[in-house]
Amino acid sequence: MNRVLDIGVSGFLLIVAIALFALTFTDQFDVPTFGGDVGPAFAPRGFLLVWMGLAAVTTFLAARRAPGEPTEPVRLGQLIVVVLIAAGTGFAMITIGFVFAMVPGFFLFCWAFGYRKVVQLTVISIAGPLAVWALFTFGFELLLPRSPWFHIL
Repeated sequence: MNRVLDIGVSGFLLIVAIALFALTFTDQFDVPTFGGDVGPAFAPRGFLLVWMGLAAVTTFLAARRAPGEPTEPVRLGQLIVVVLIAAGTGFAMITIGFVFAMVPGFFLFCWAFGYRKVVQLTVISIAGPLAVWALFTFGFELLLPRSPWFHIL
């Protein structure tokens, strides 16, 4: 039963990702750019491509698994904690900006998944959001939510 459930859920997520990706090519996303090289559909298409890739891999792996093969148990507590961290980080972005919300959010996310090397995790939690912010700001010219204290950046 777990195999059928895995195929059903991951297949459904794959179909939803494909449908949402197709919607990014409609007239609603065909708007002029804001001075940058890419339009407003660039980021959603990128995220949806990653979503489609992950859903395709999980669907393929679930379909390939033997019918009686055991699966890892679902850790519902860990799932709830990760969802709460993601929601908290998302809401914090609105008030304190991308970088200031992502640094503790990324740290807590990795901690929830069991990564406990504090020094490396701290460095990655600071460098990762800064690199993503720089990529979007200077590379893609798409502004992420900014901190109310630093309007210069």
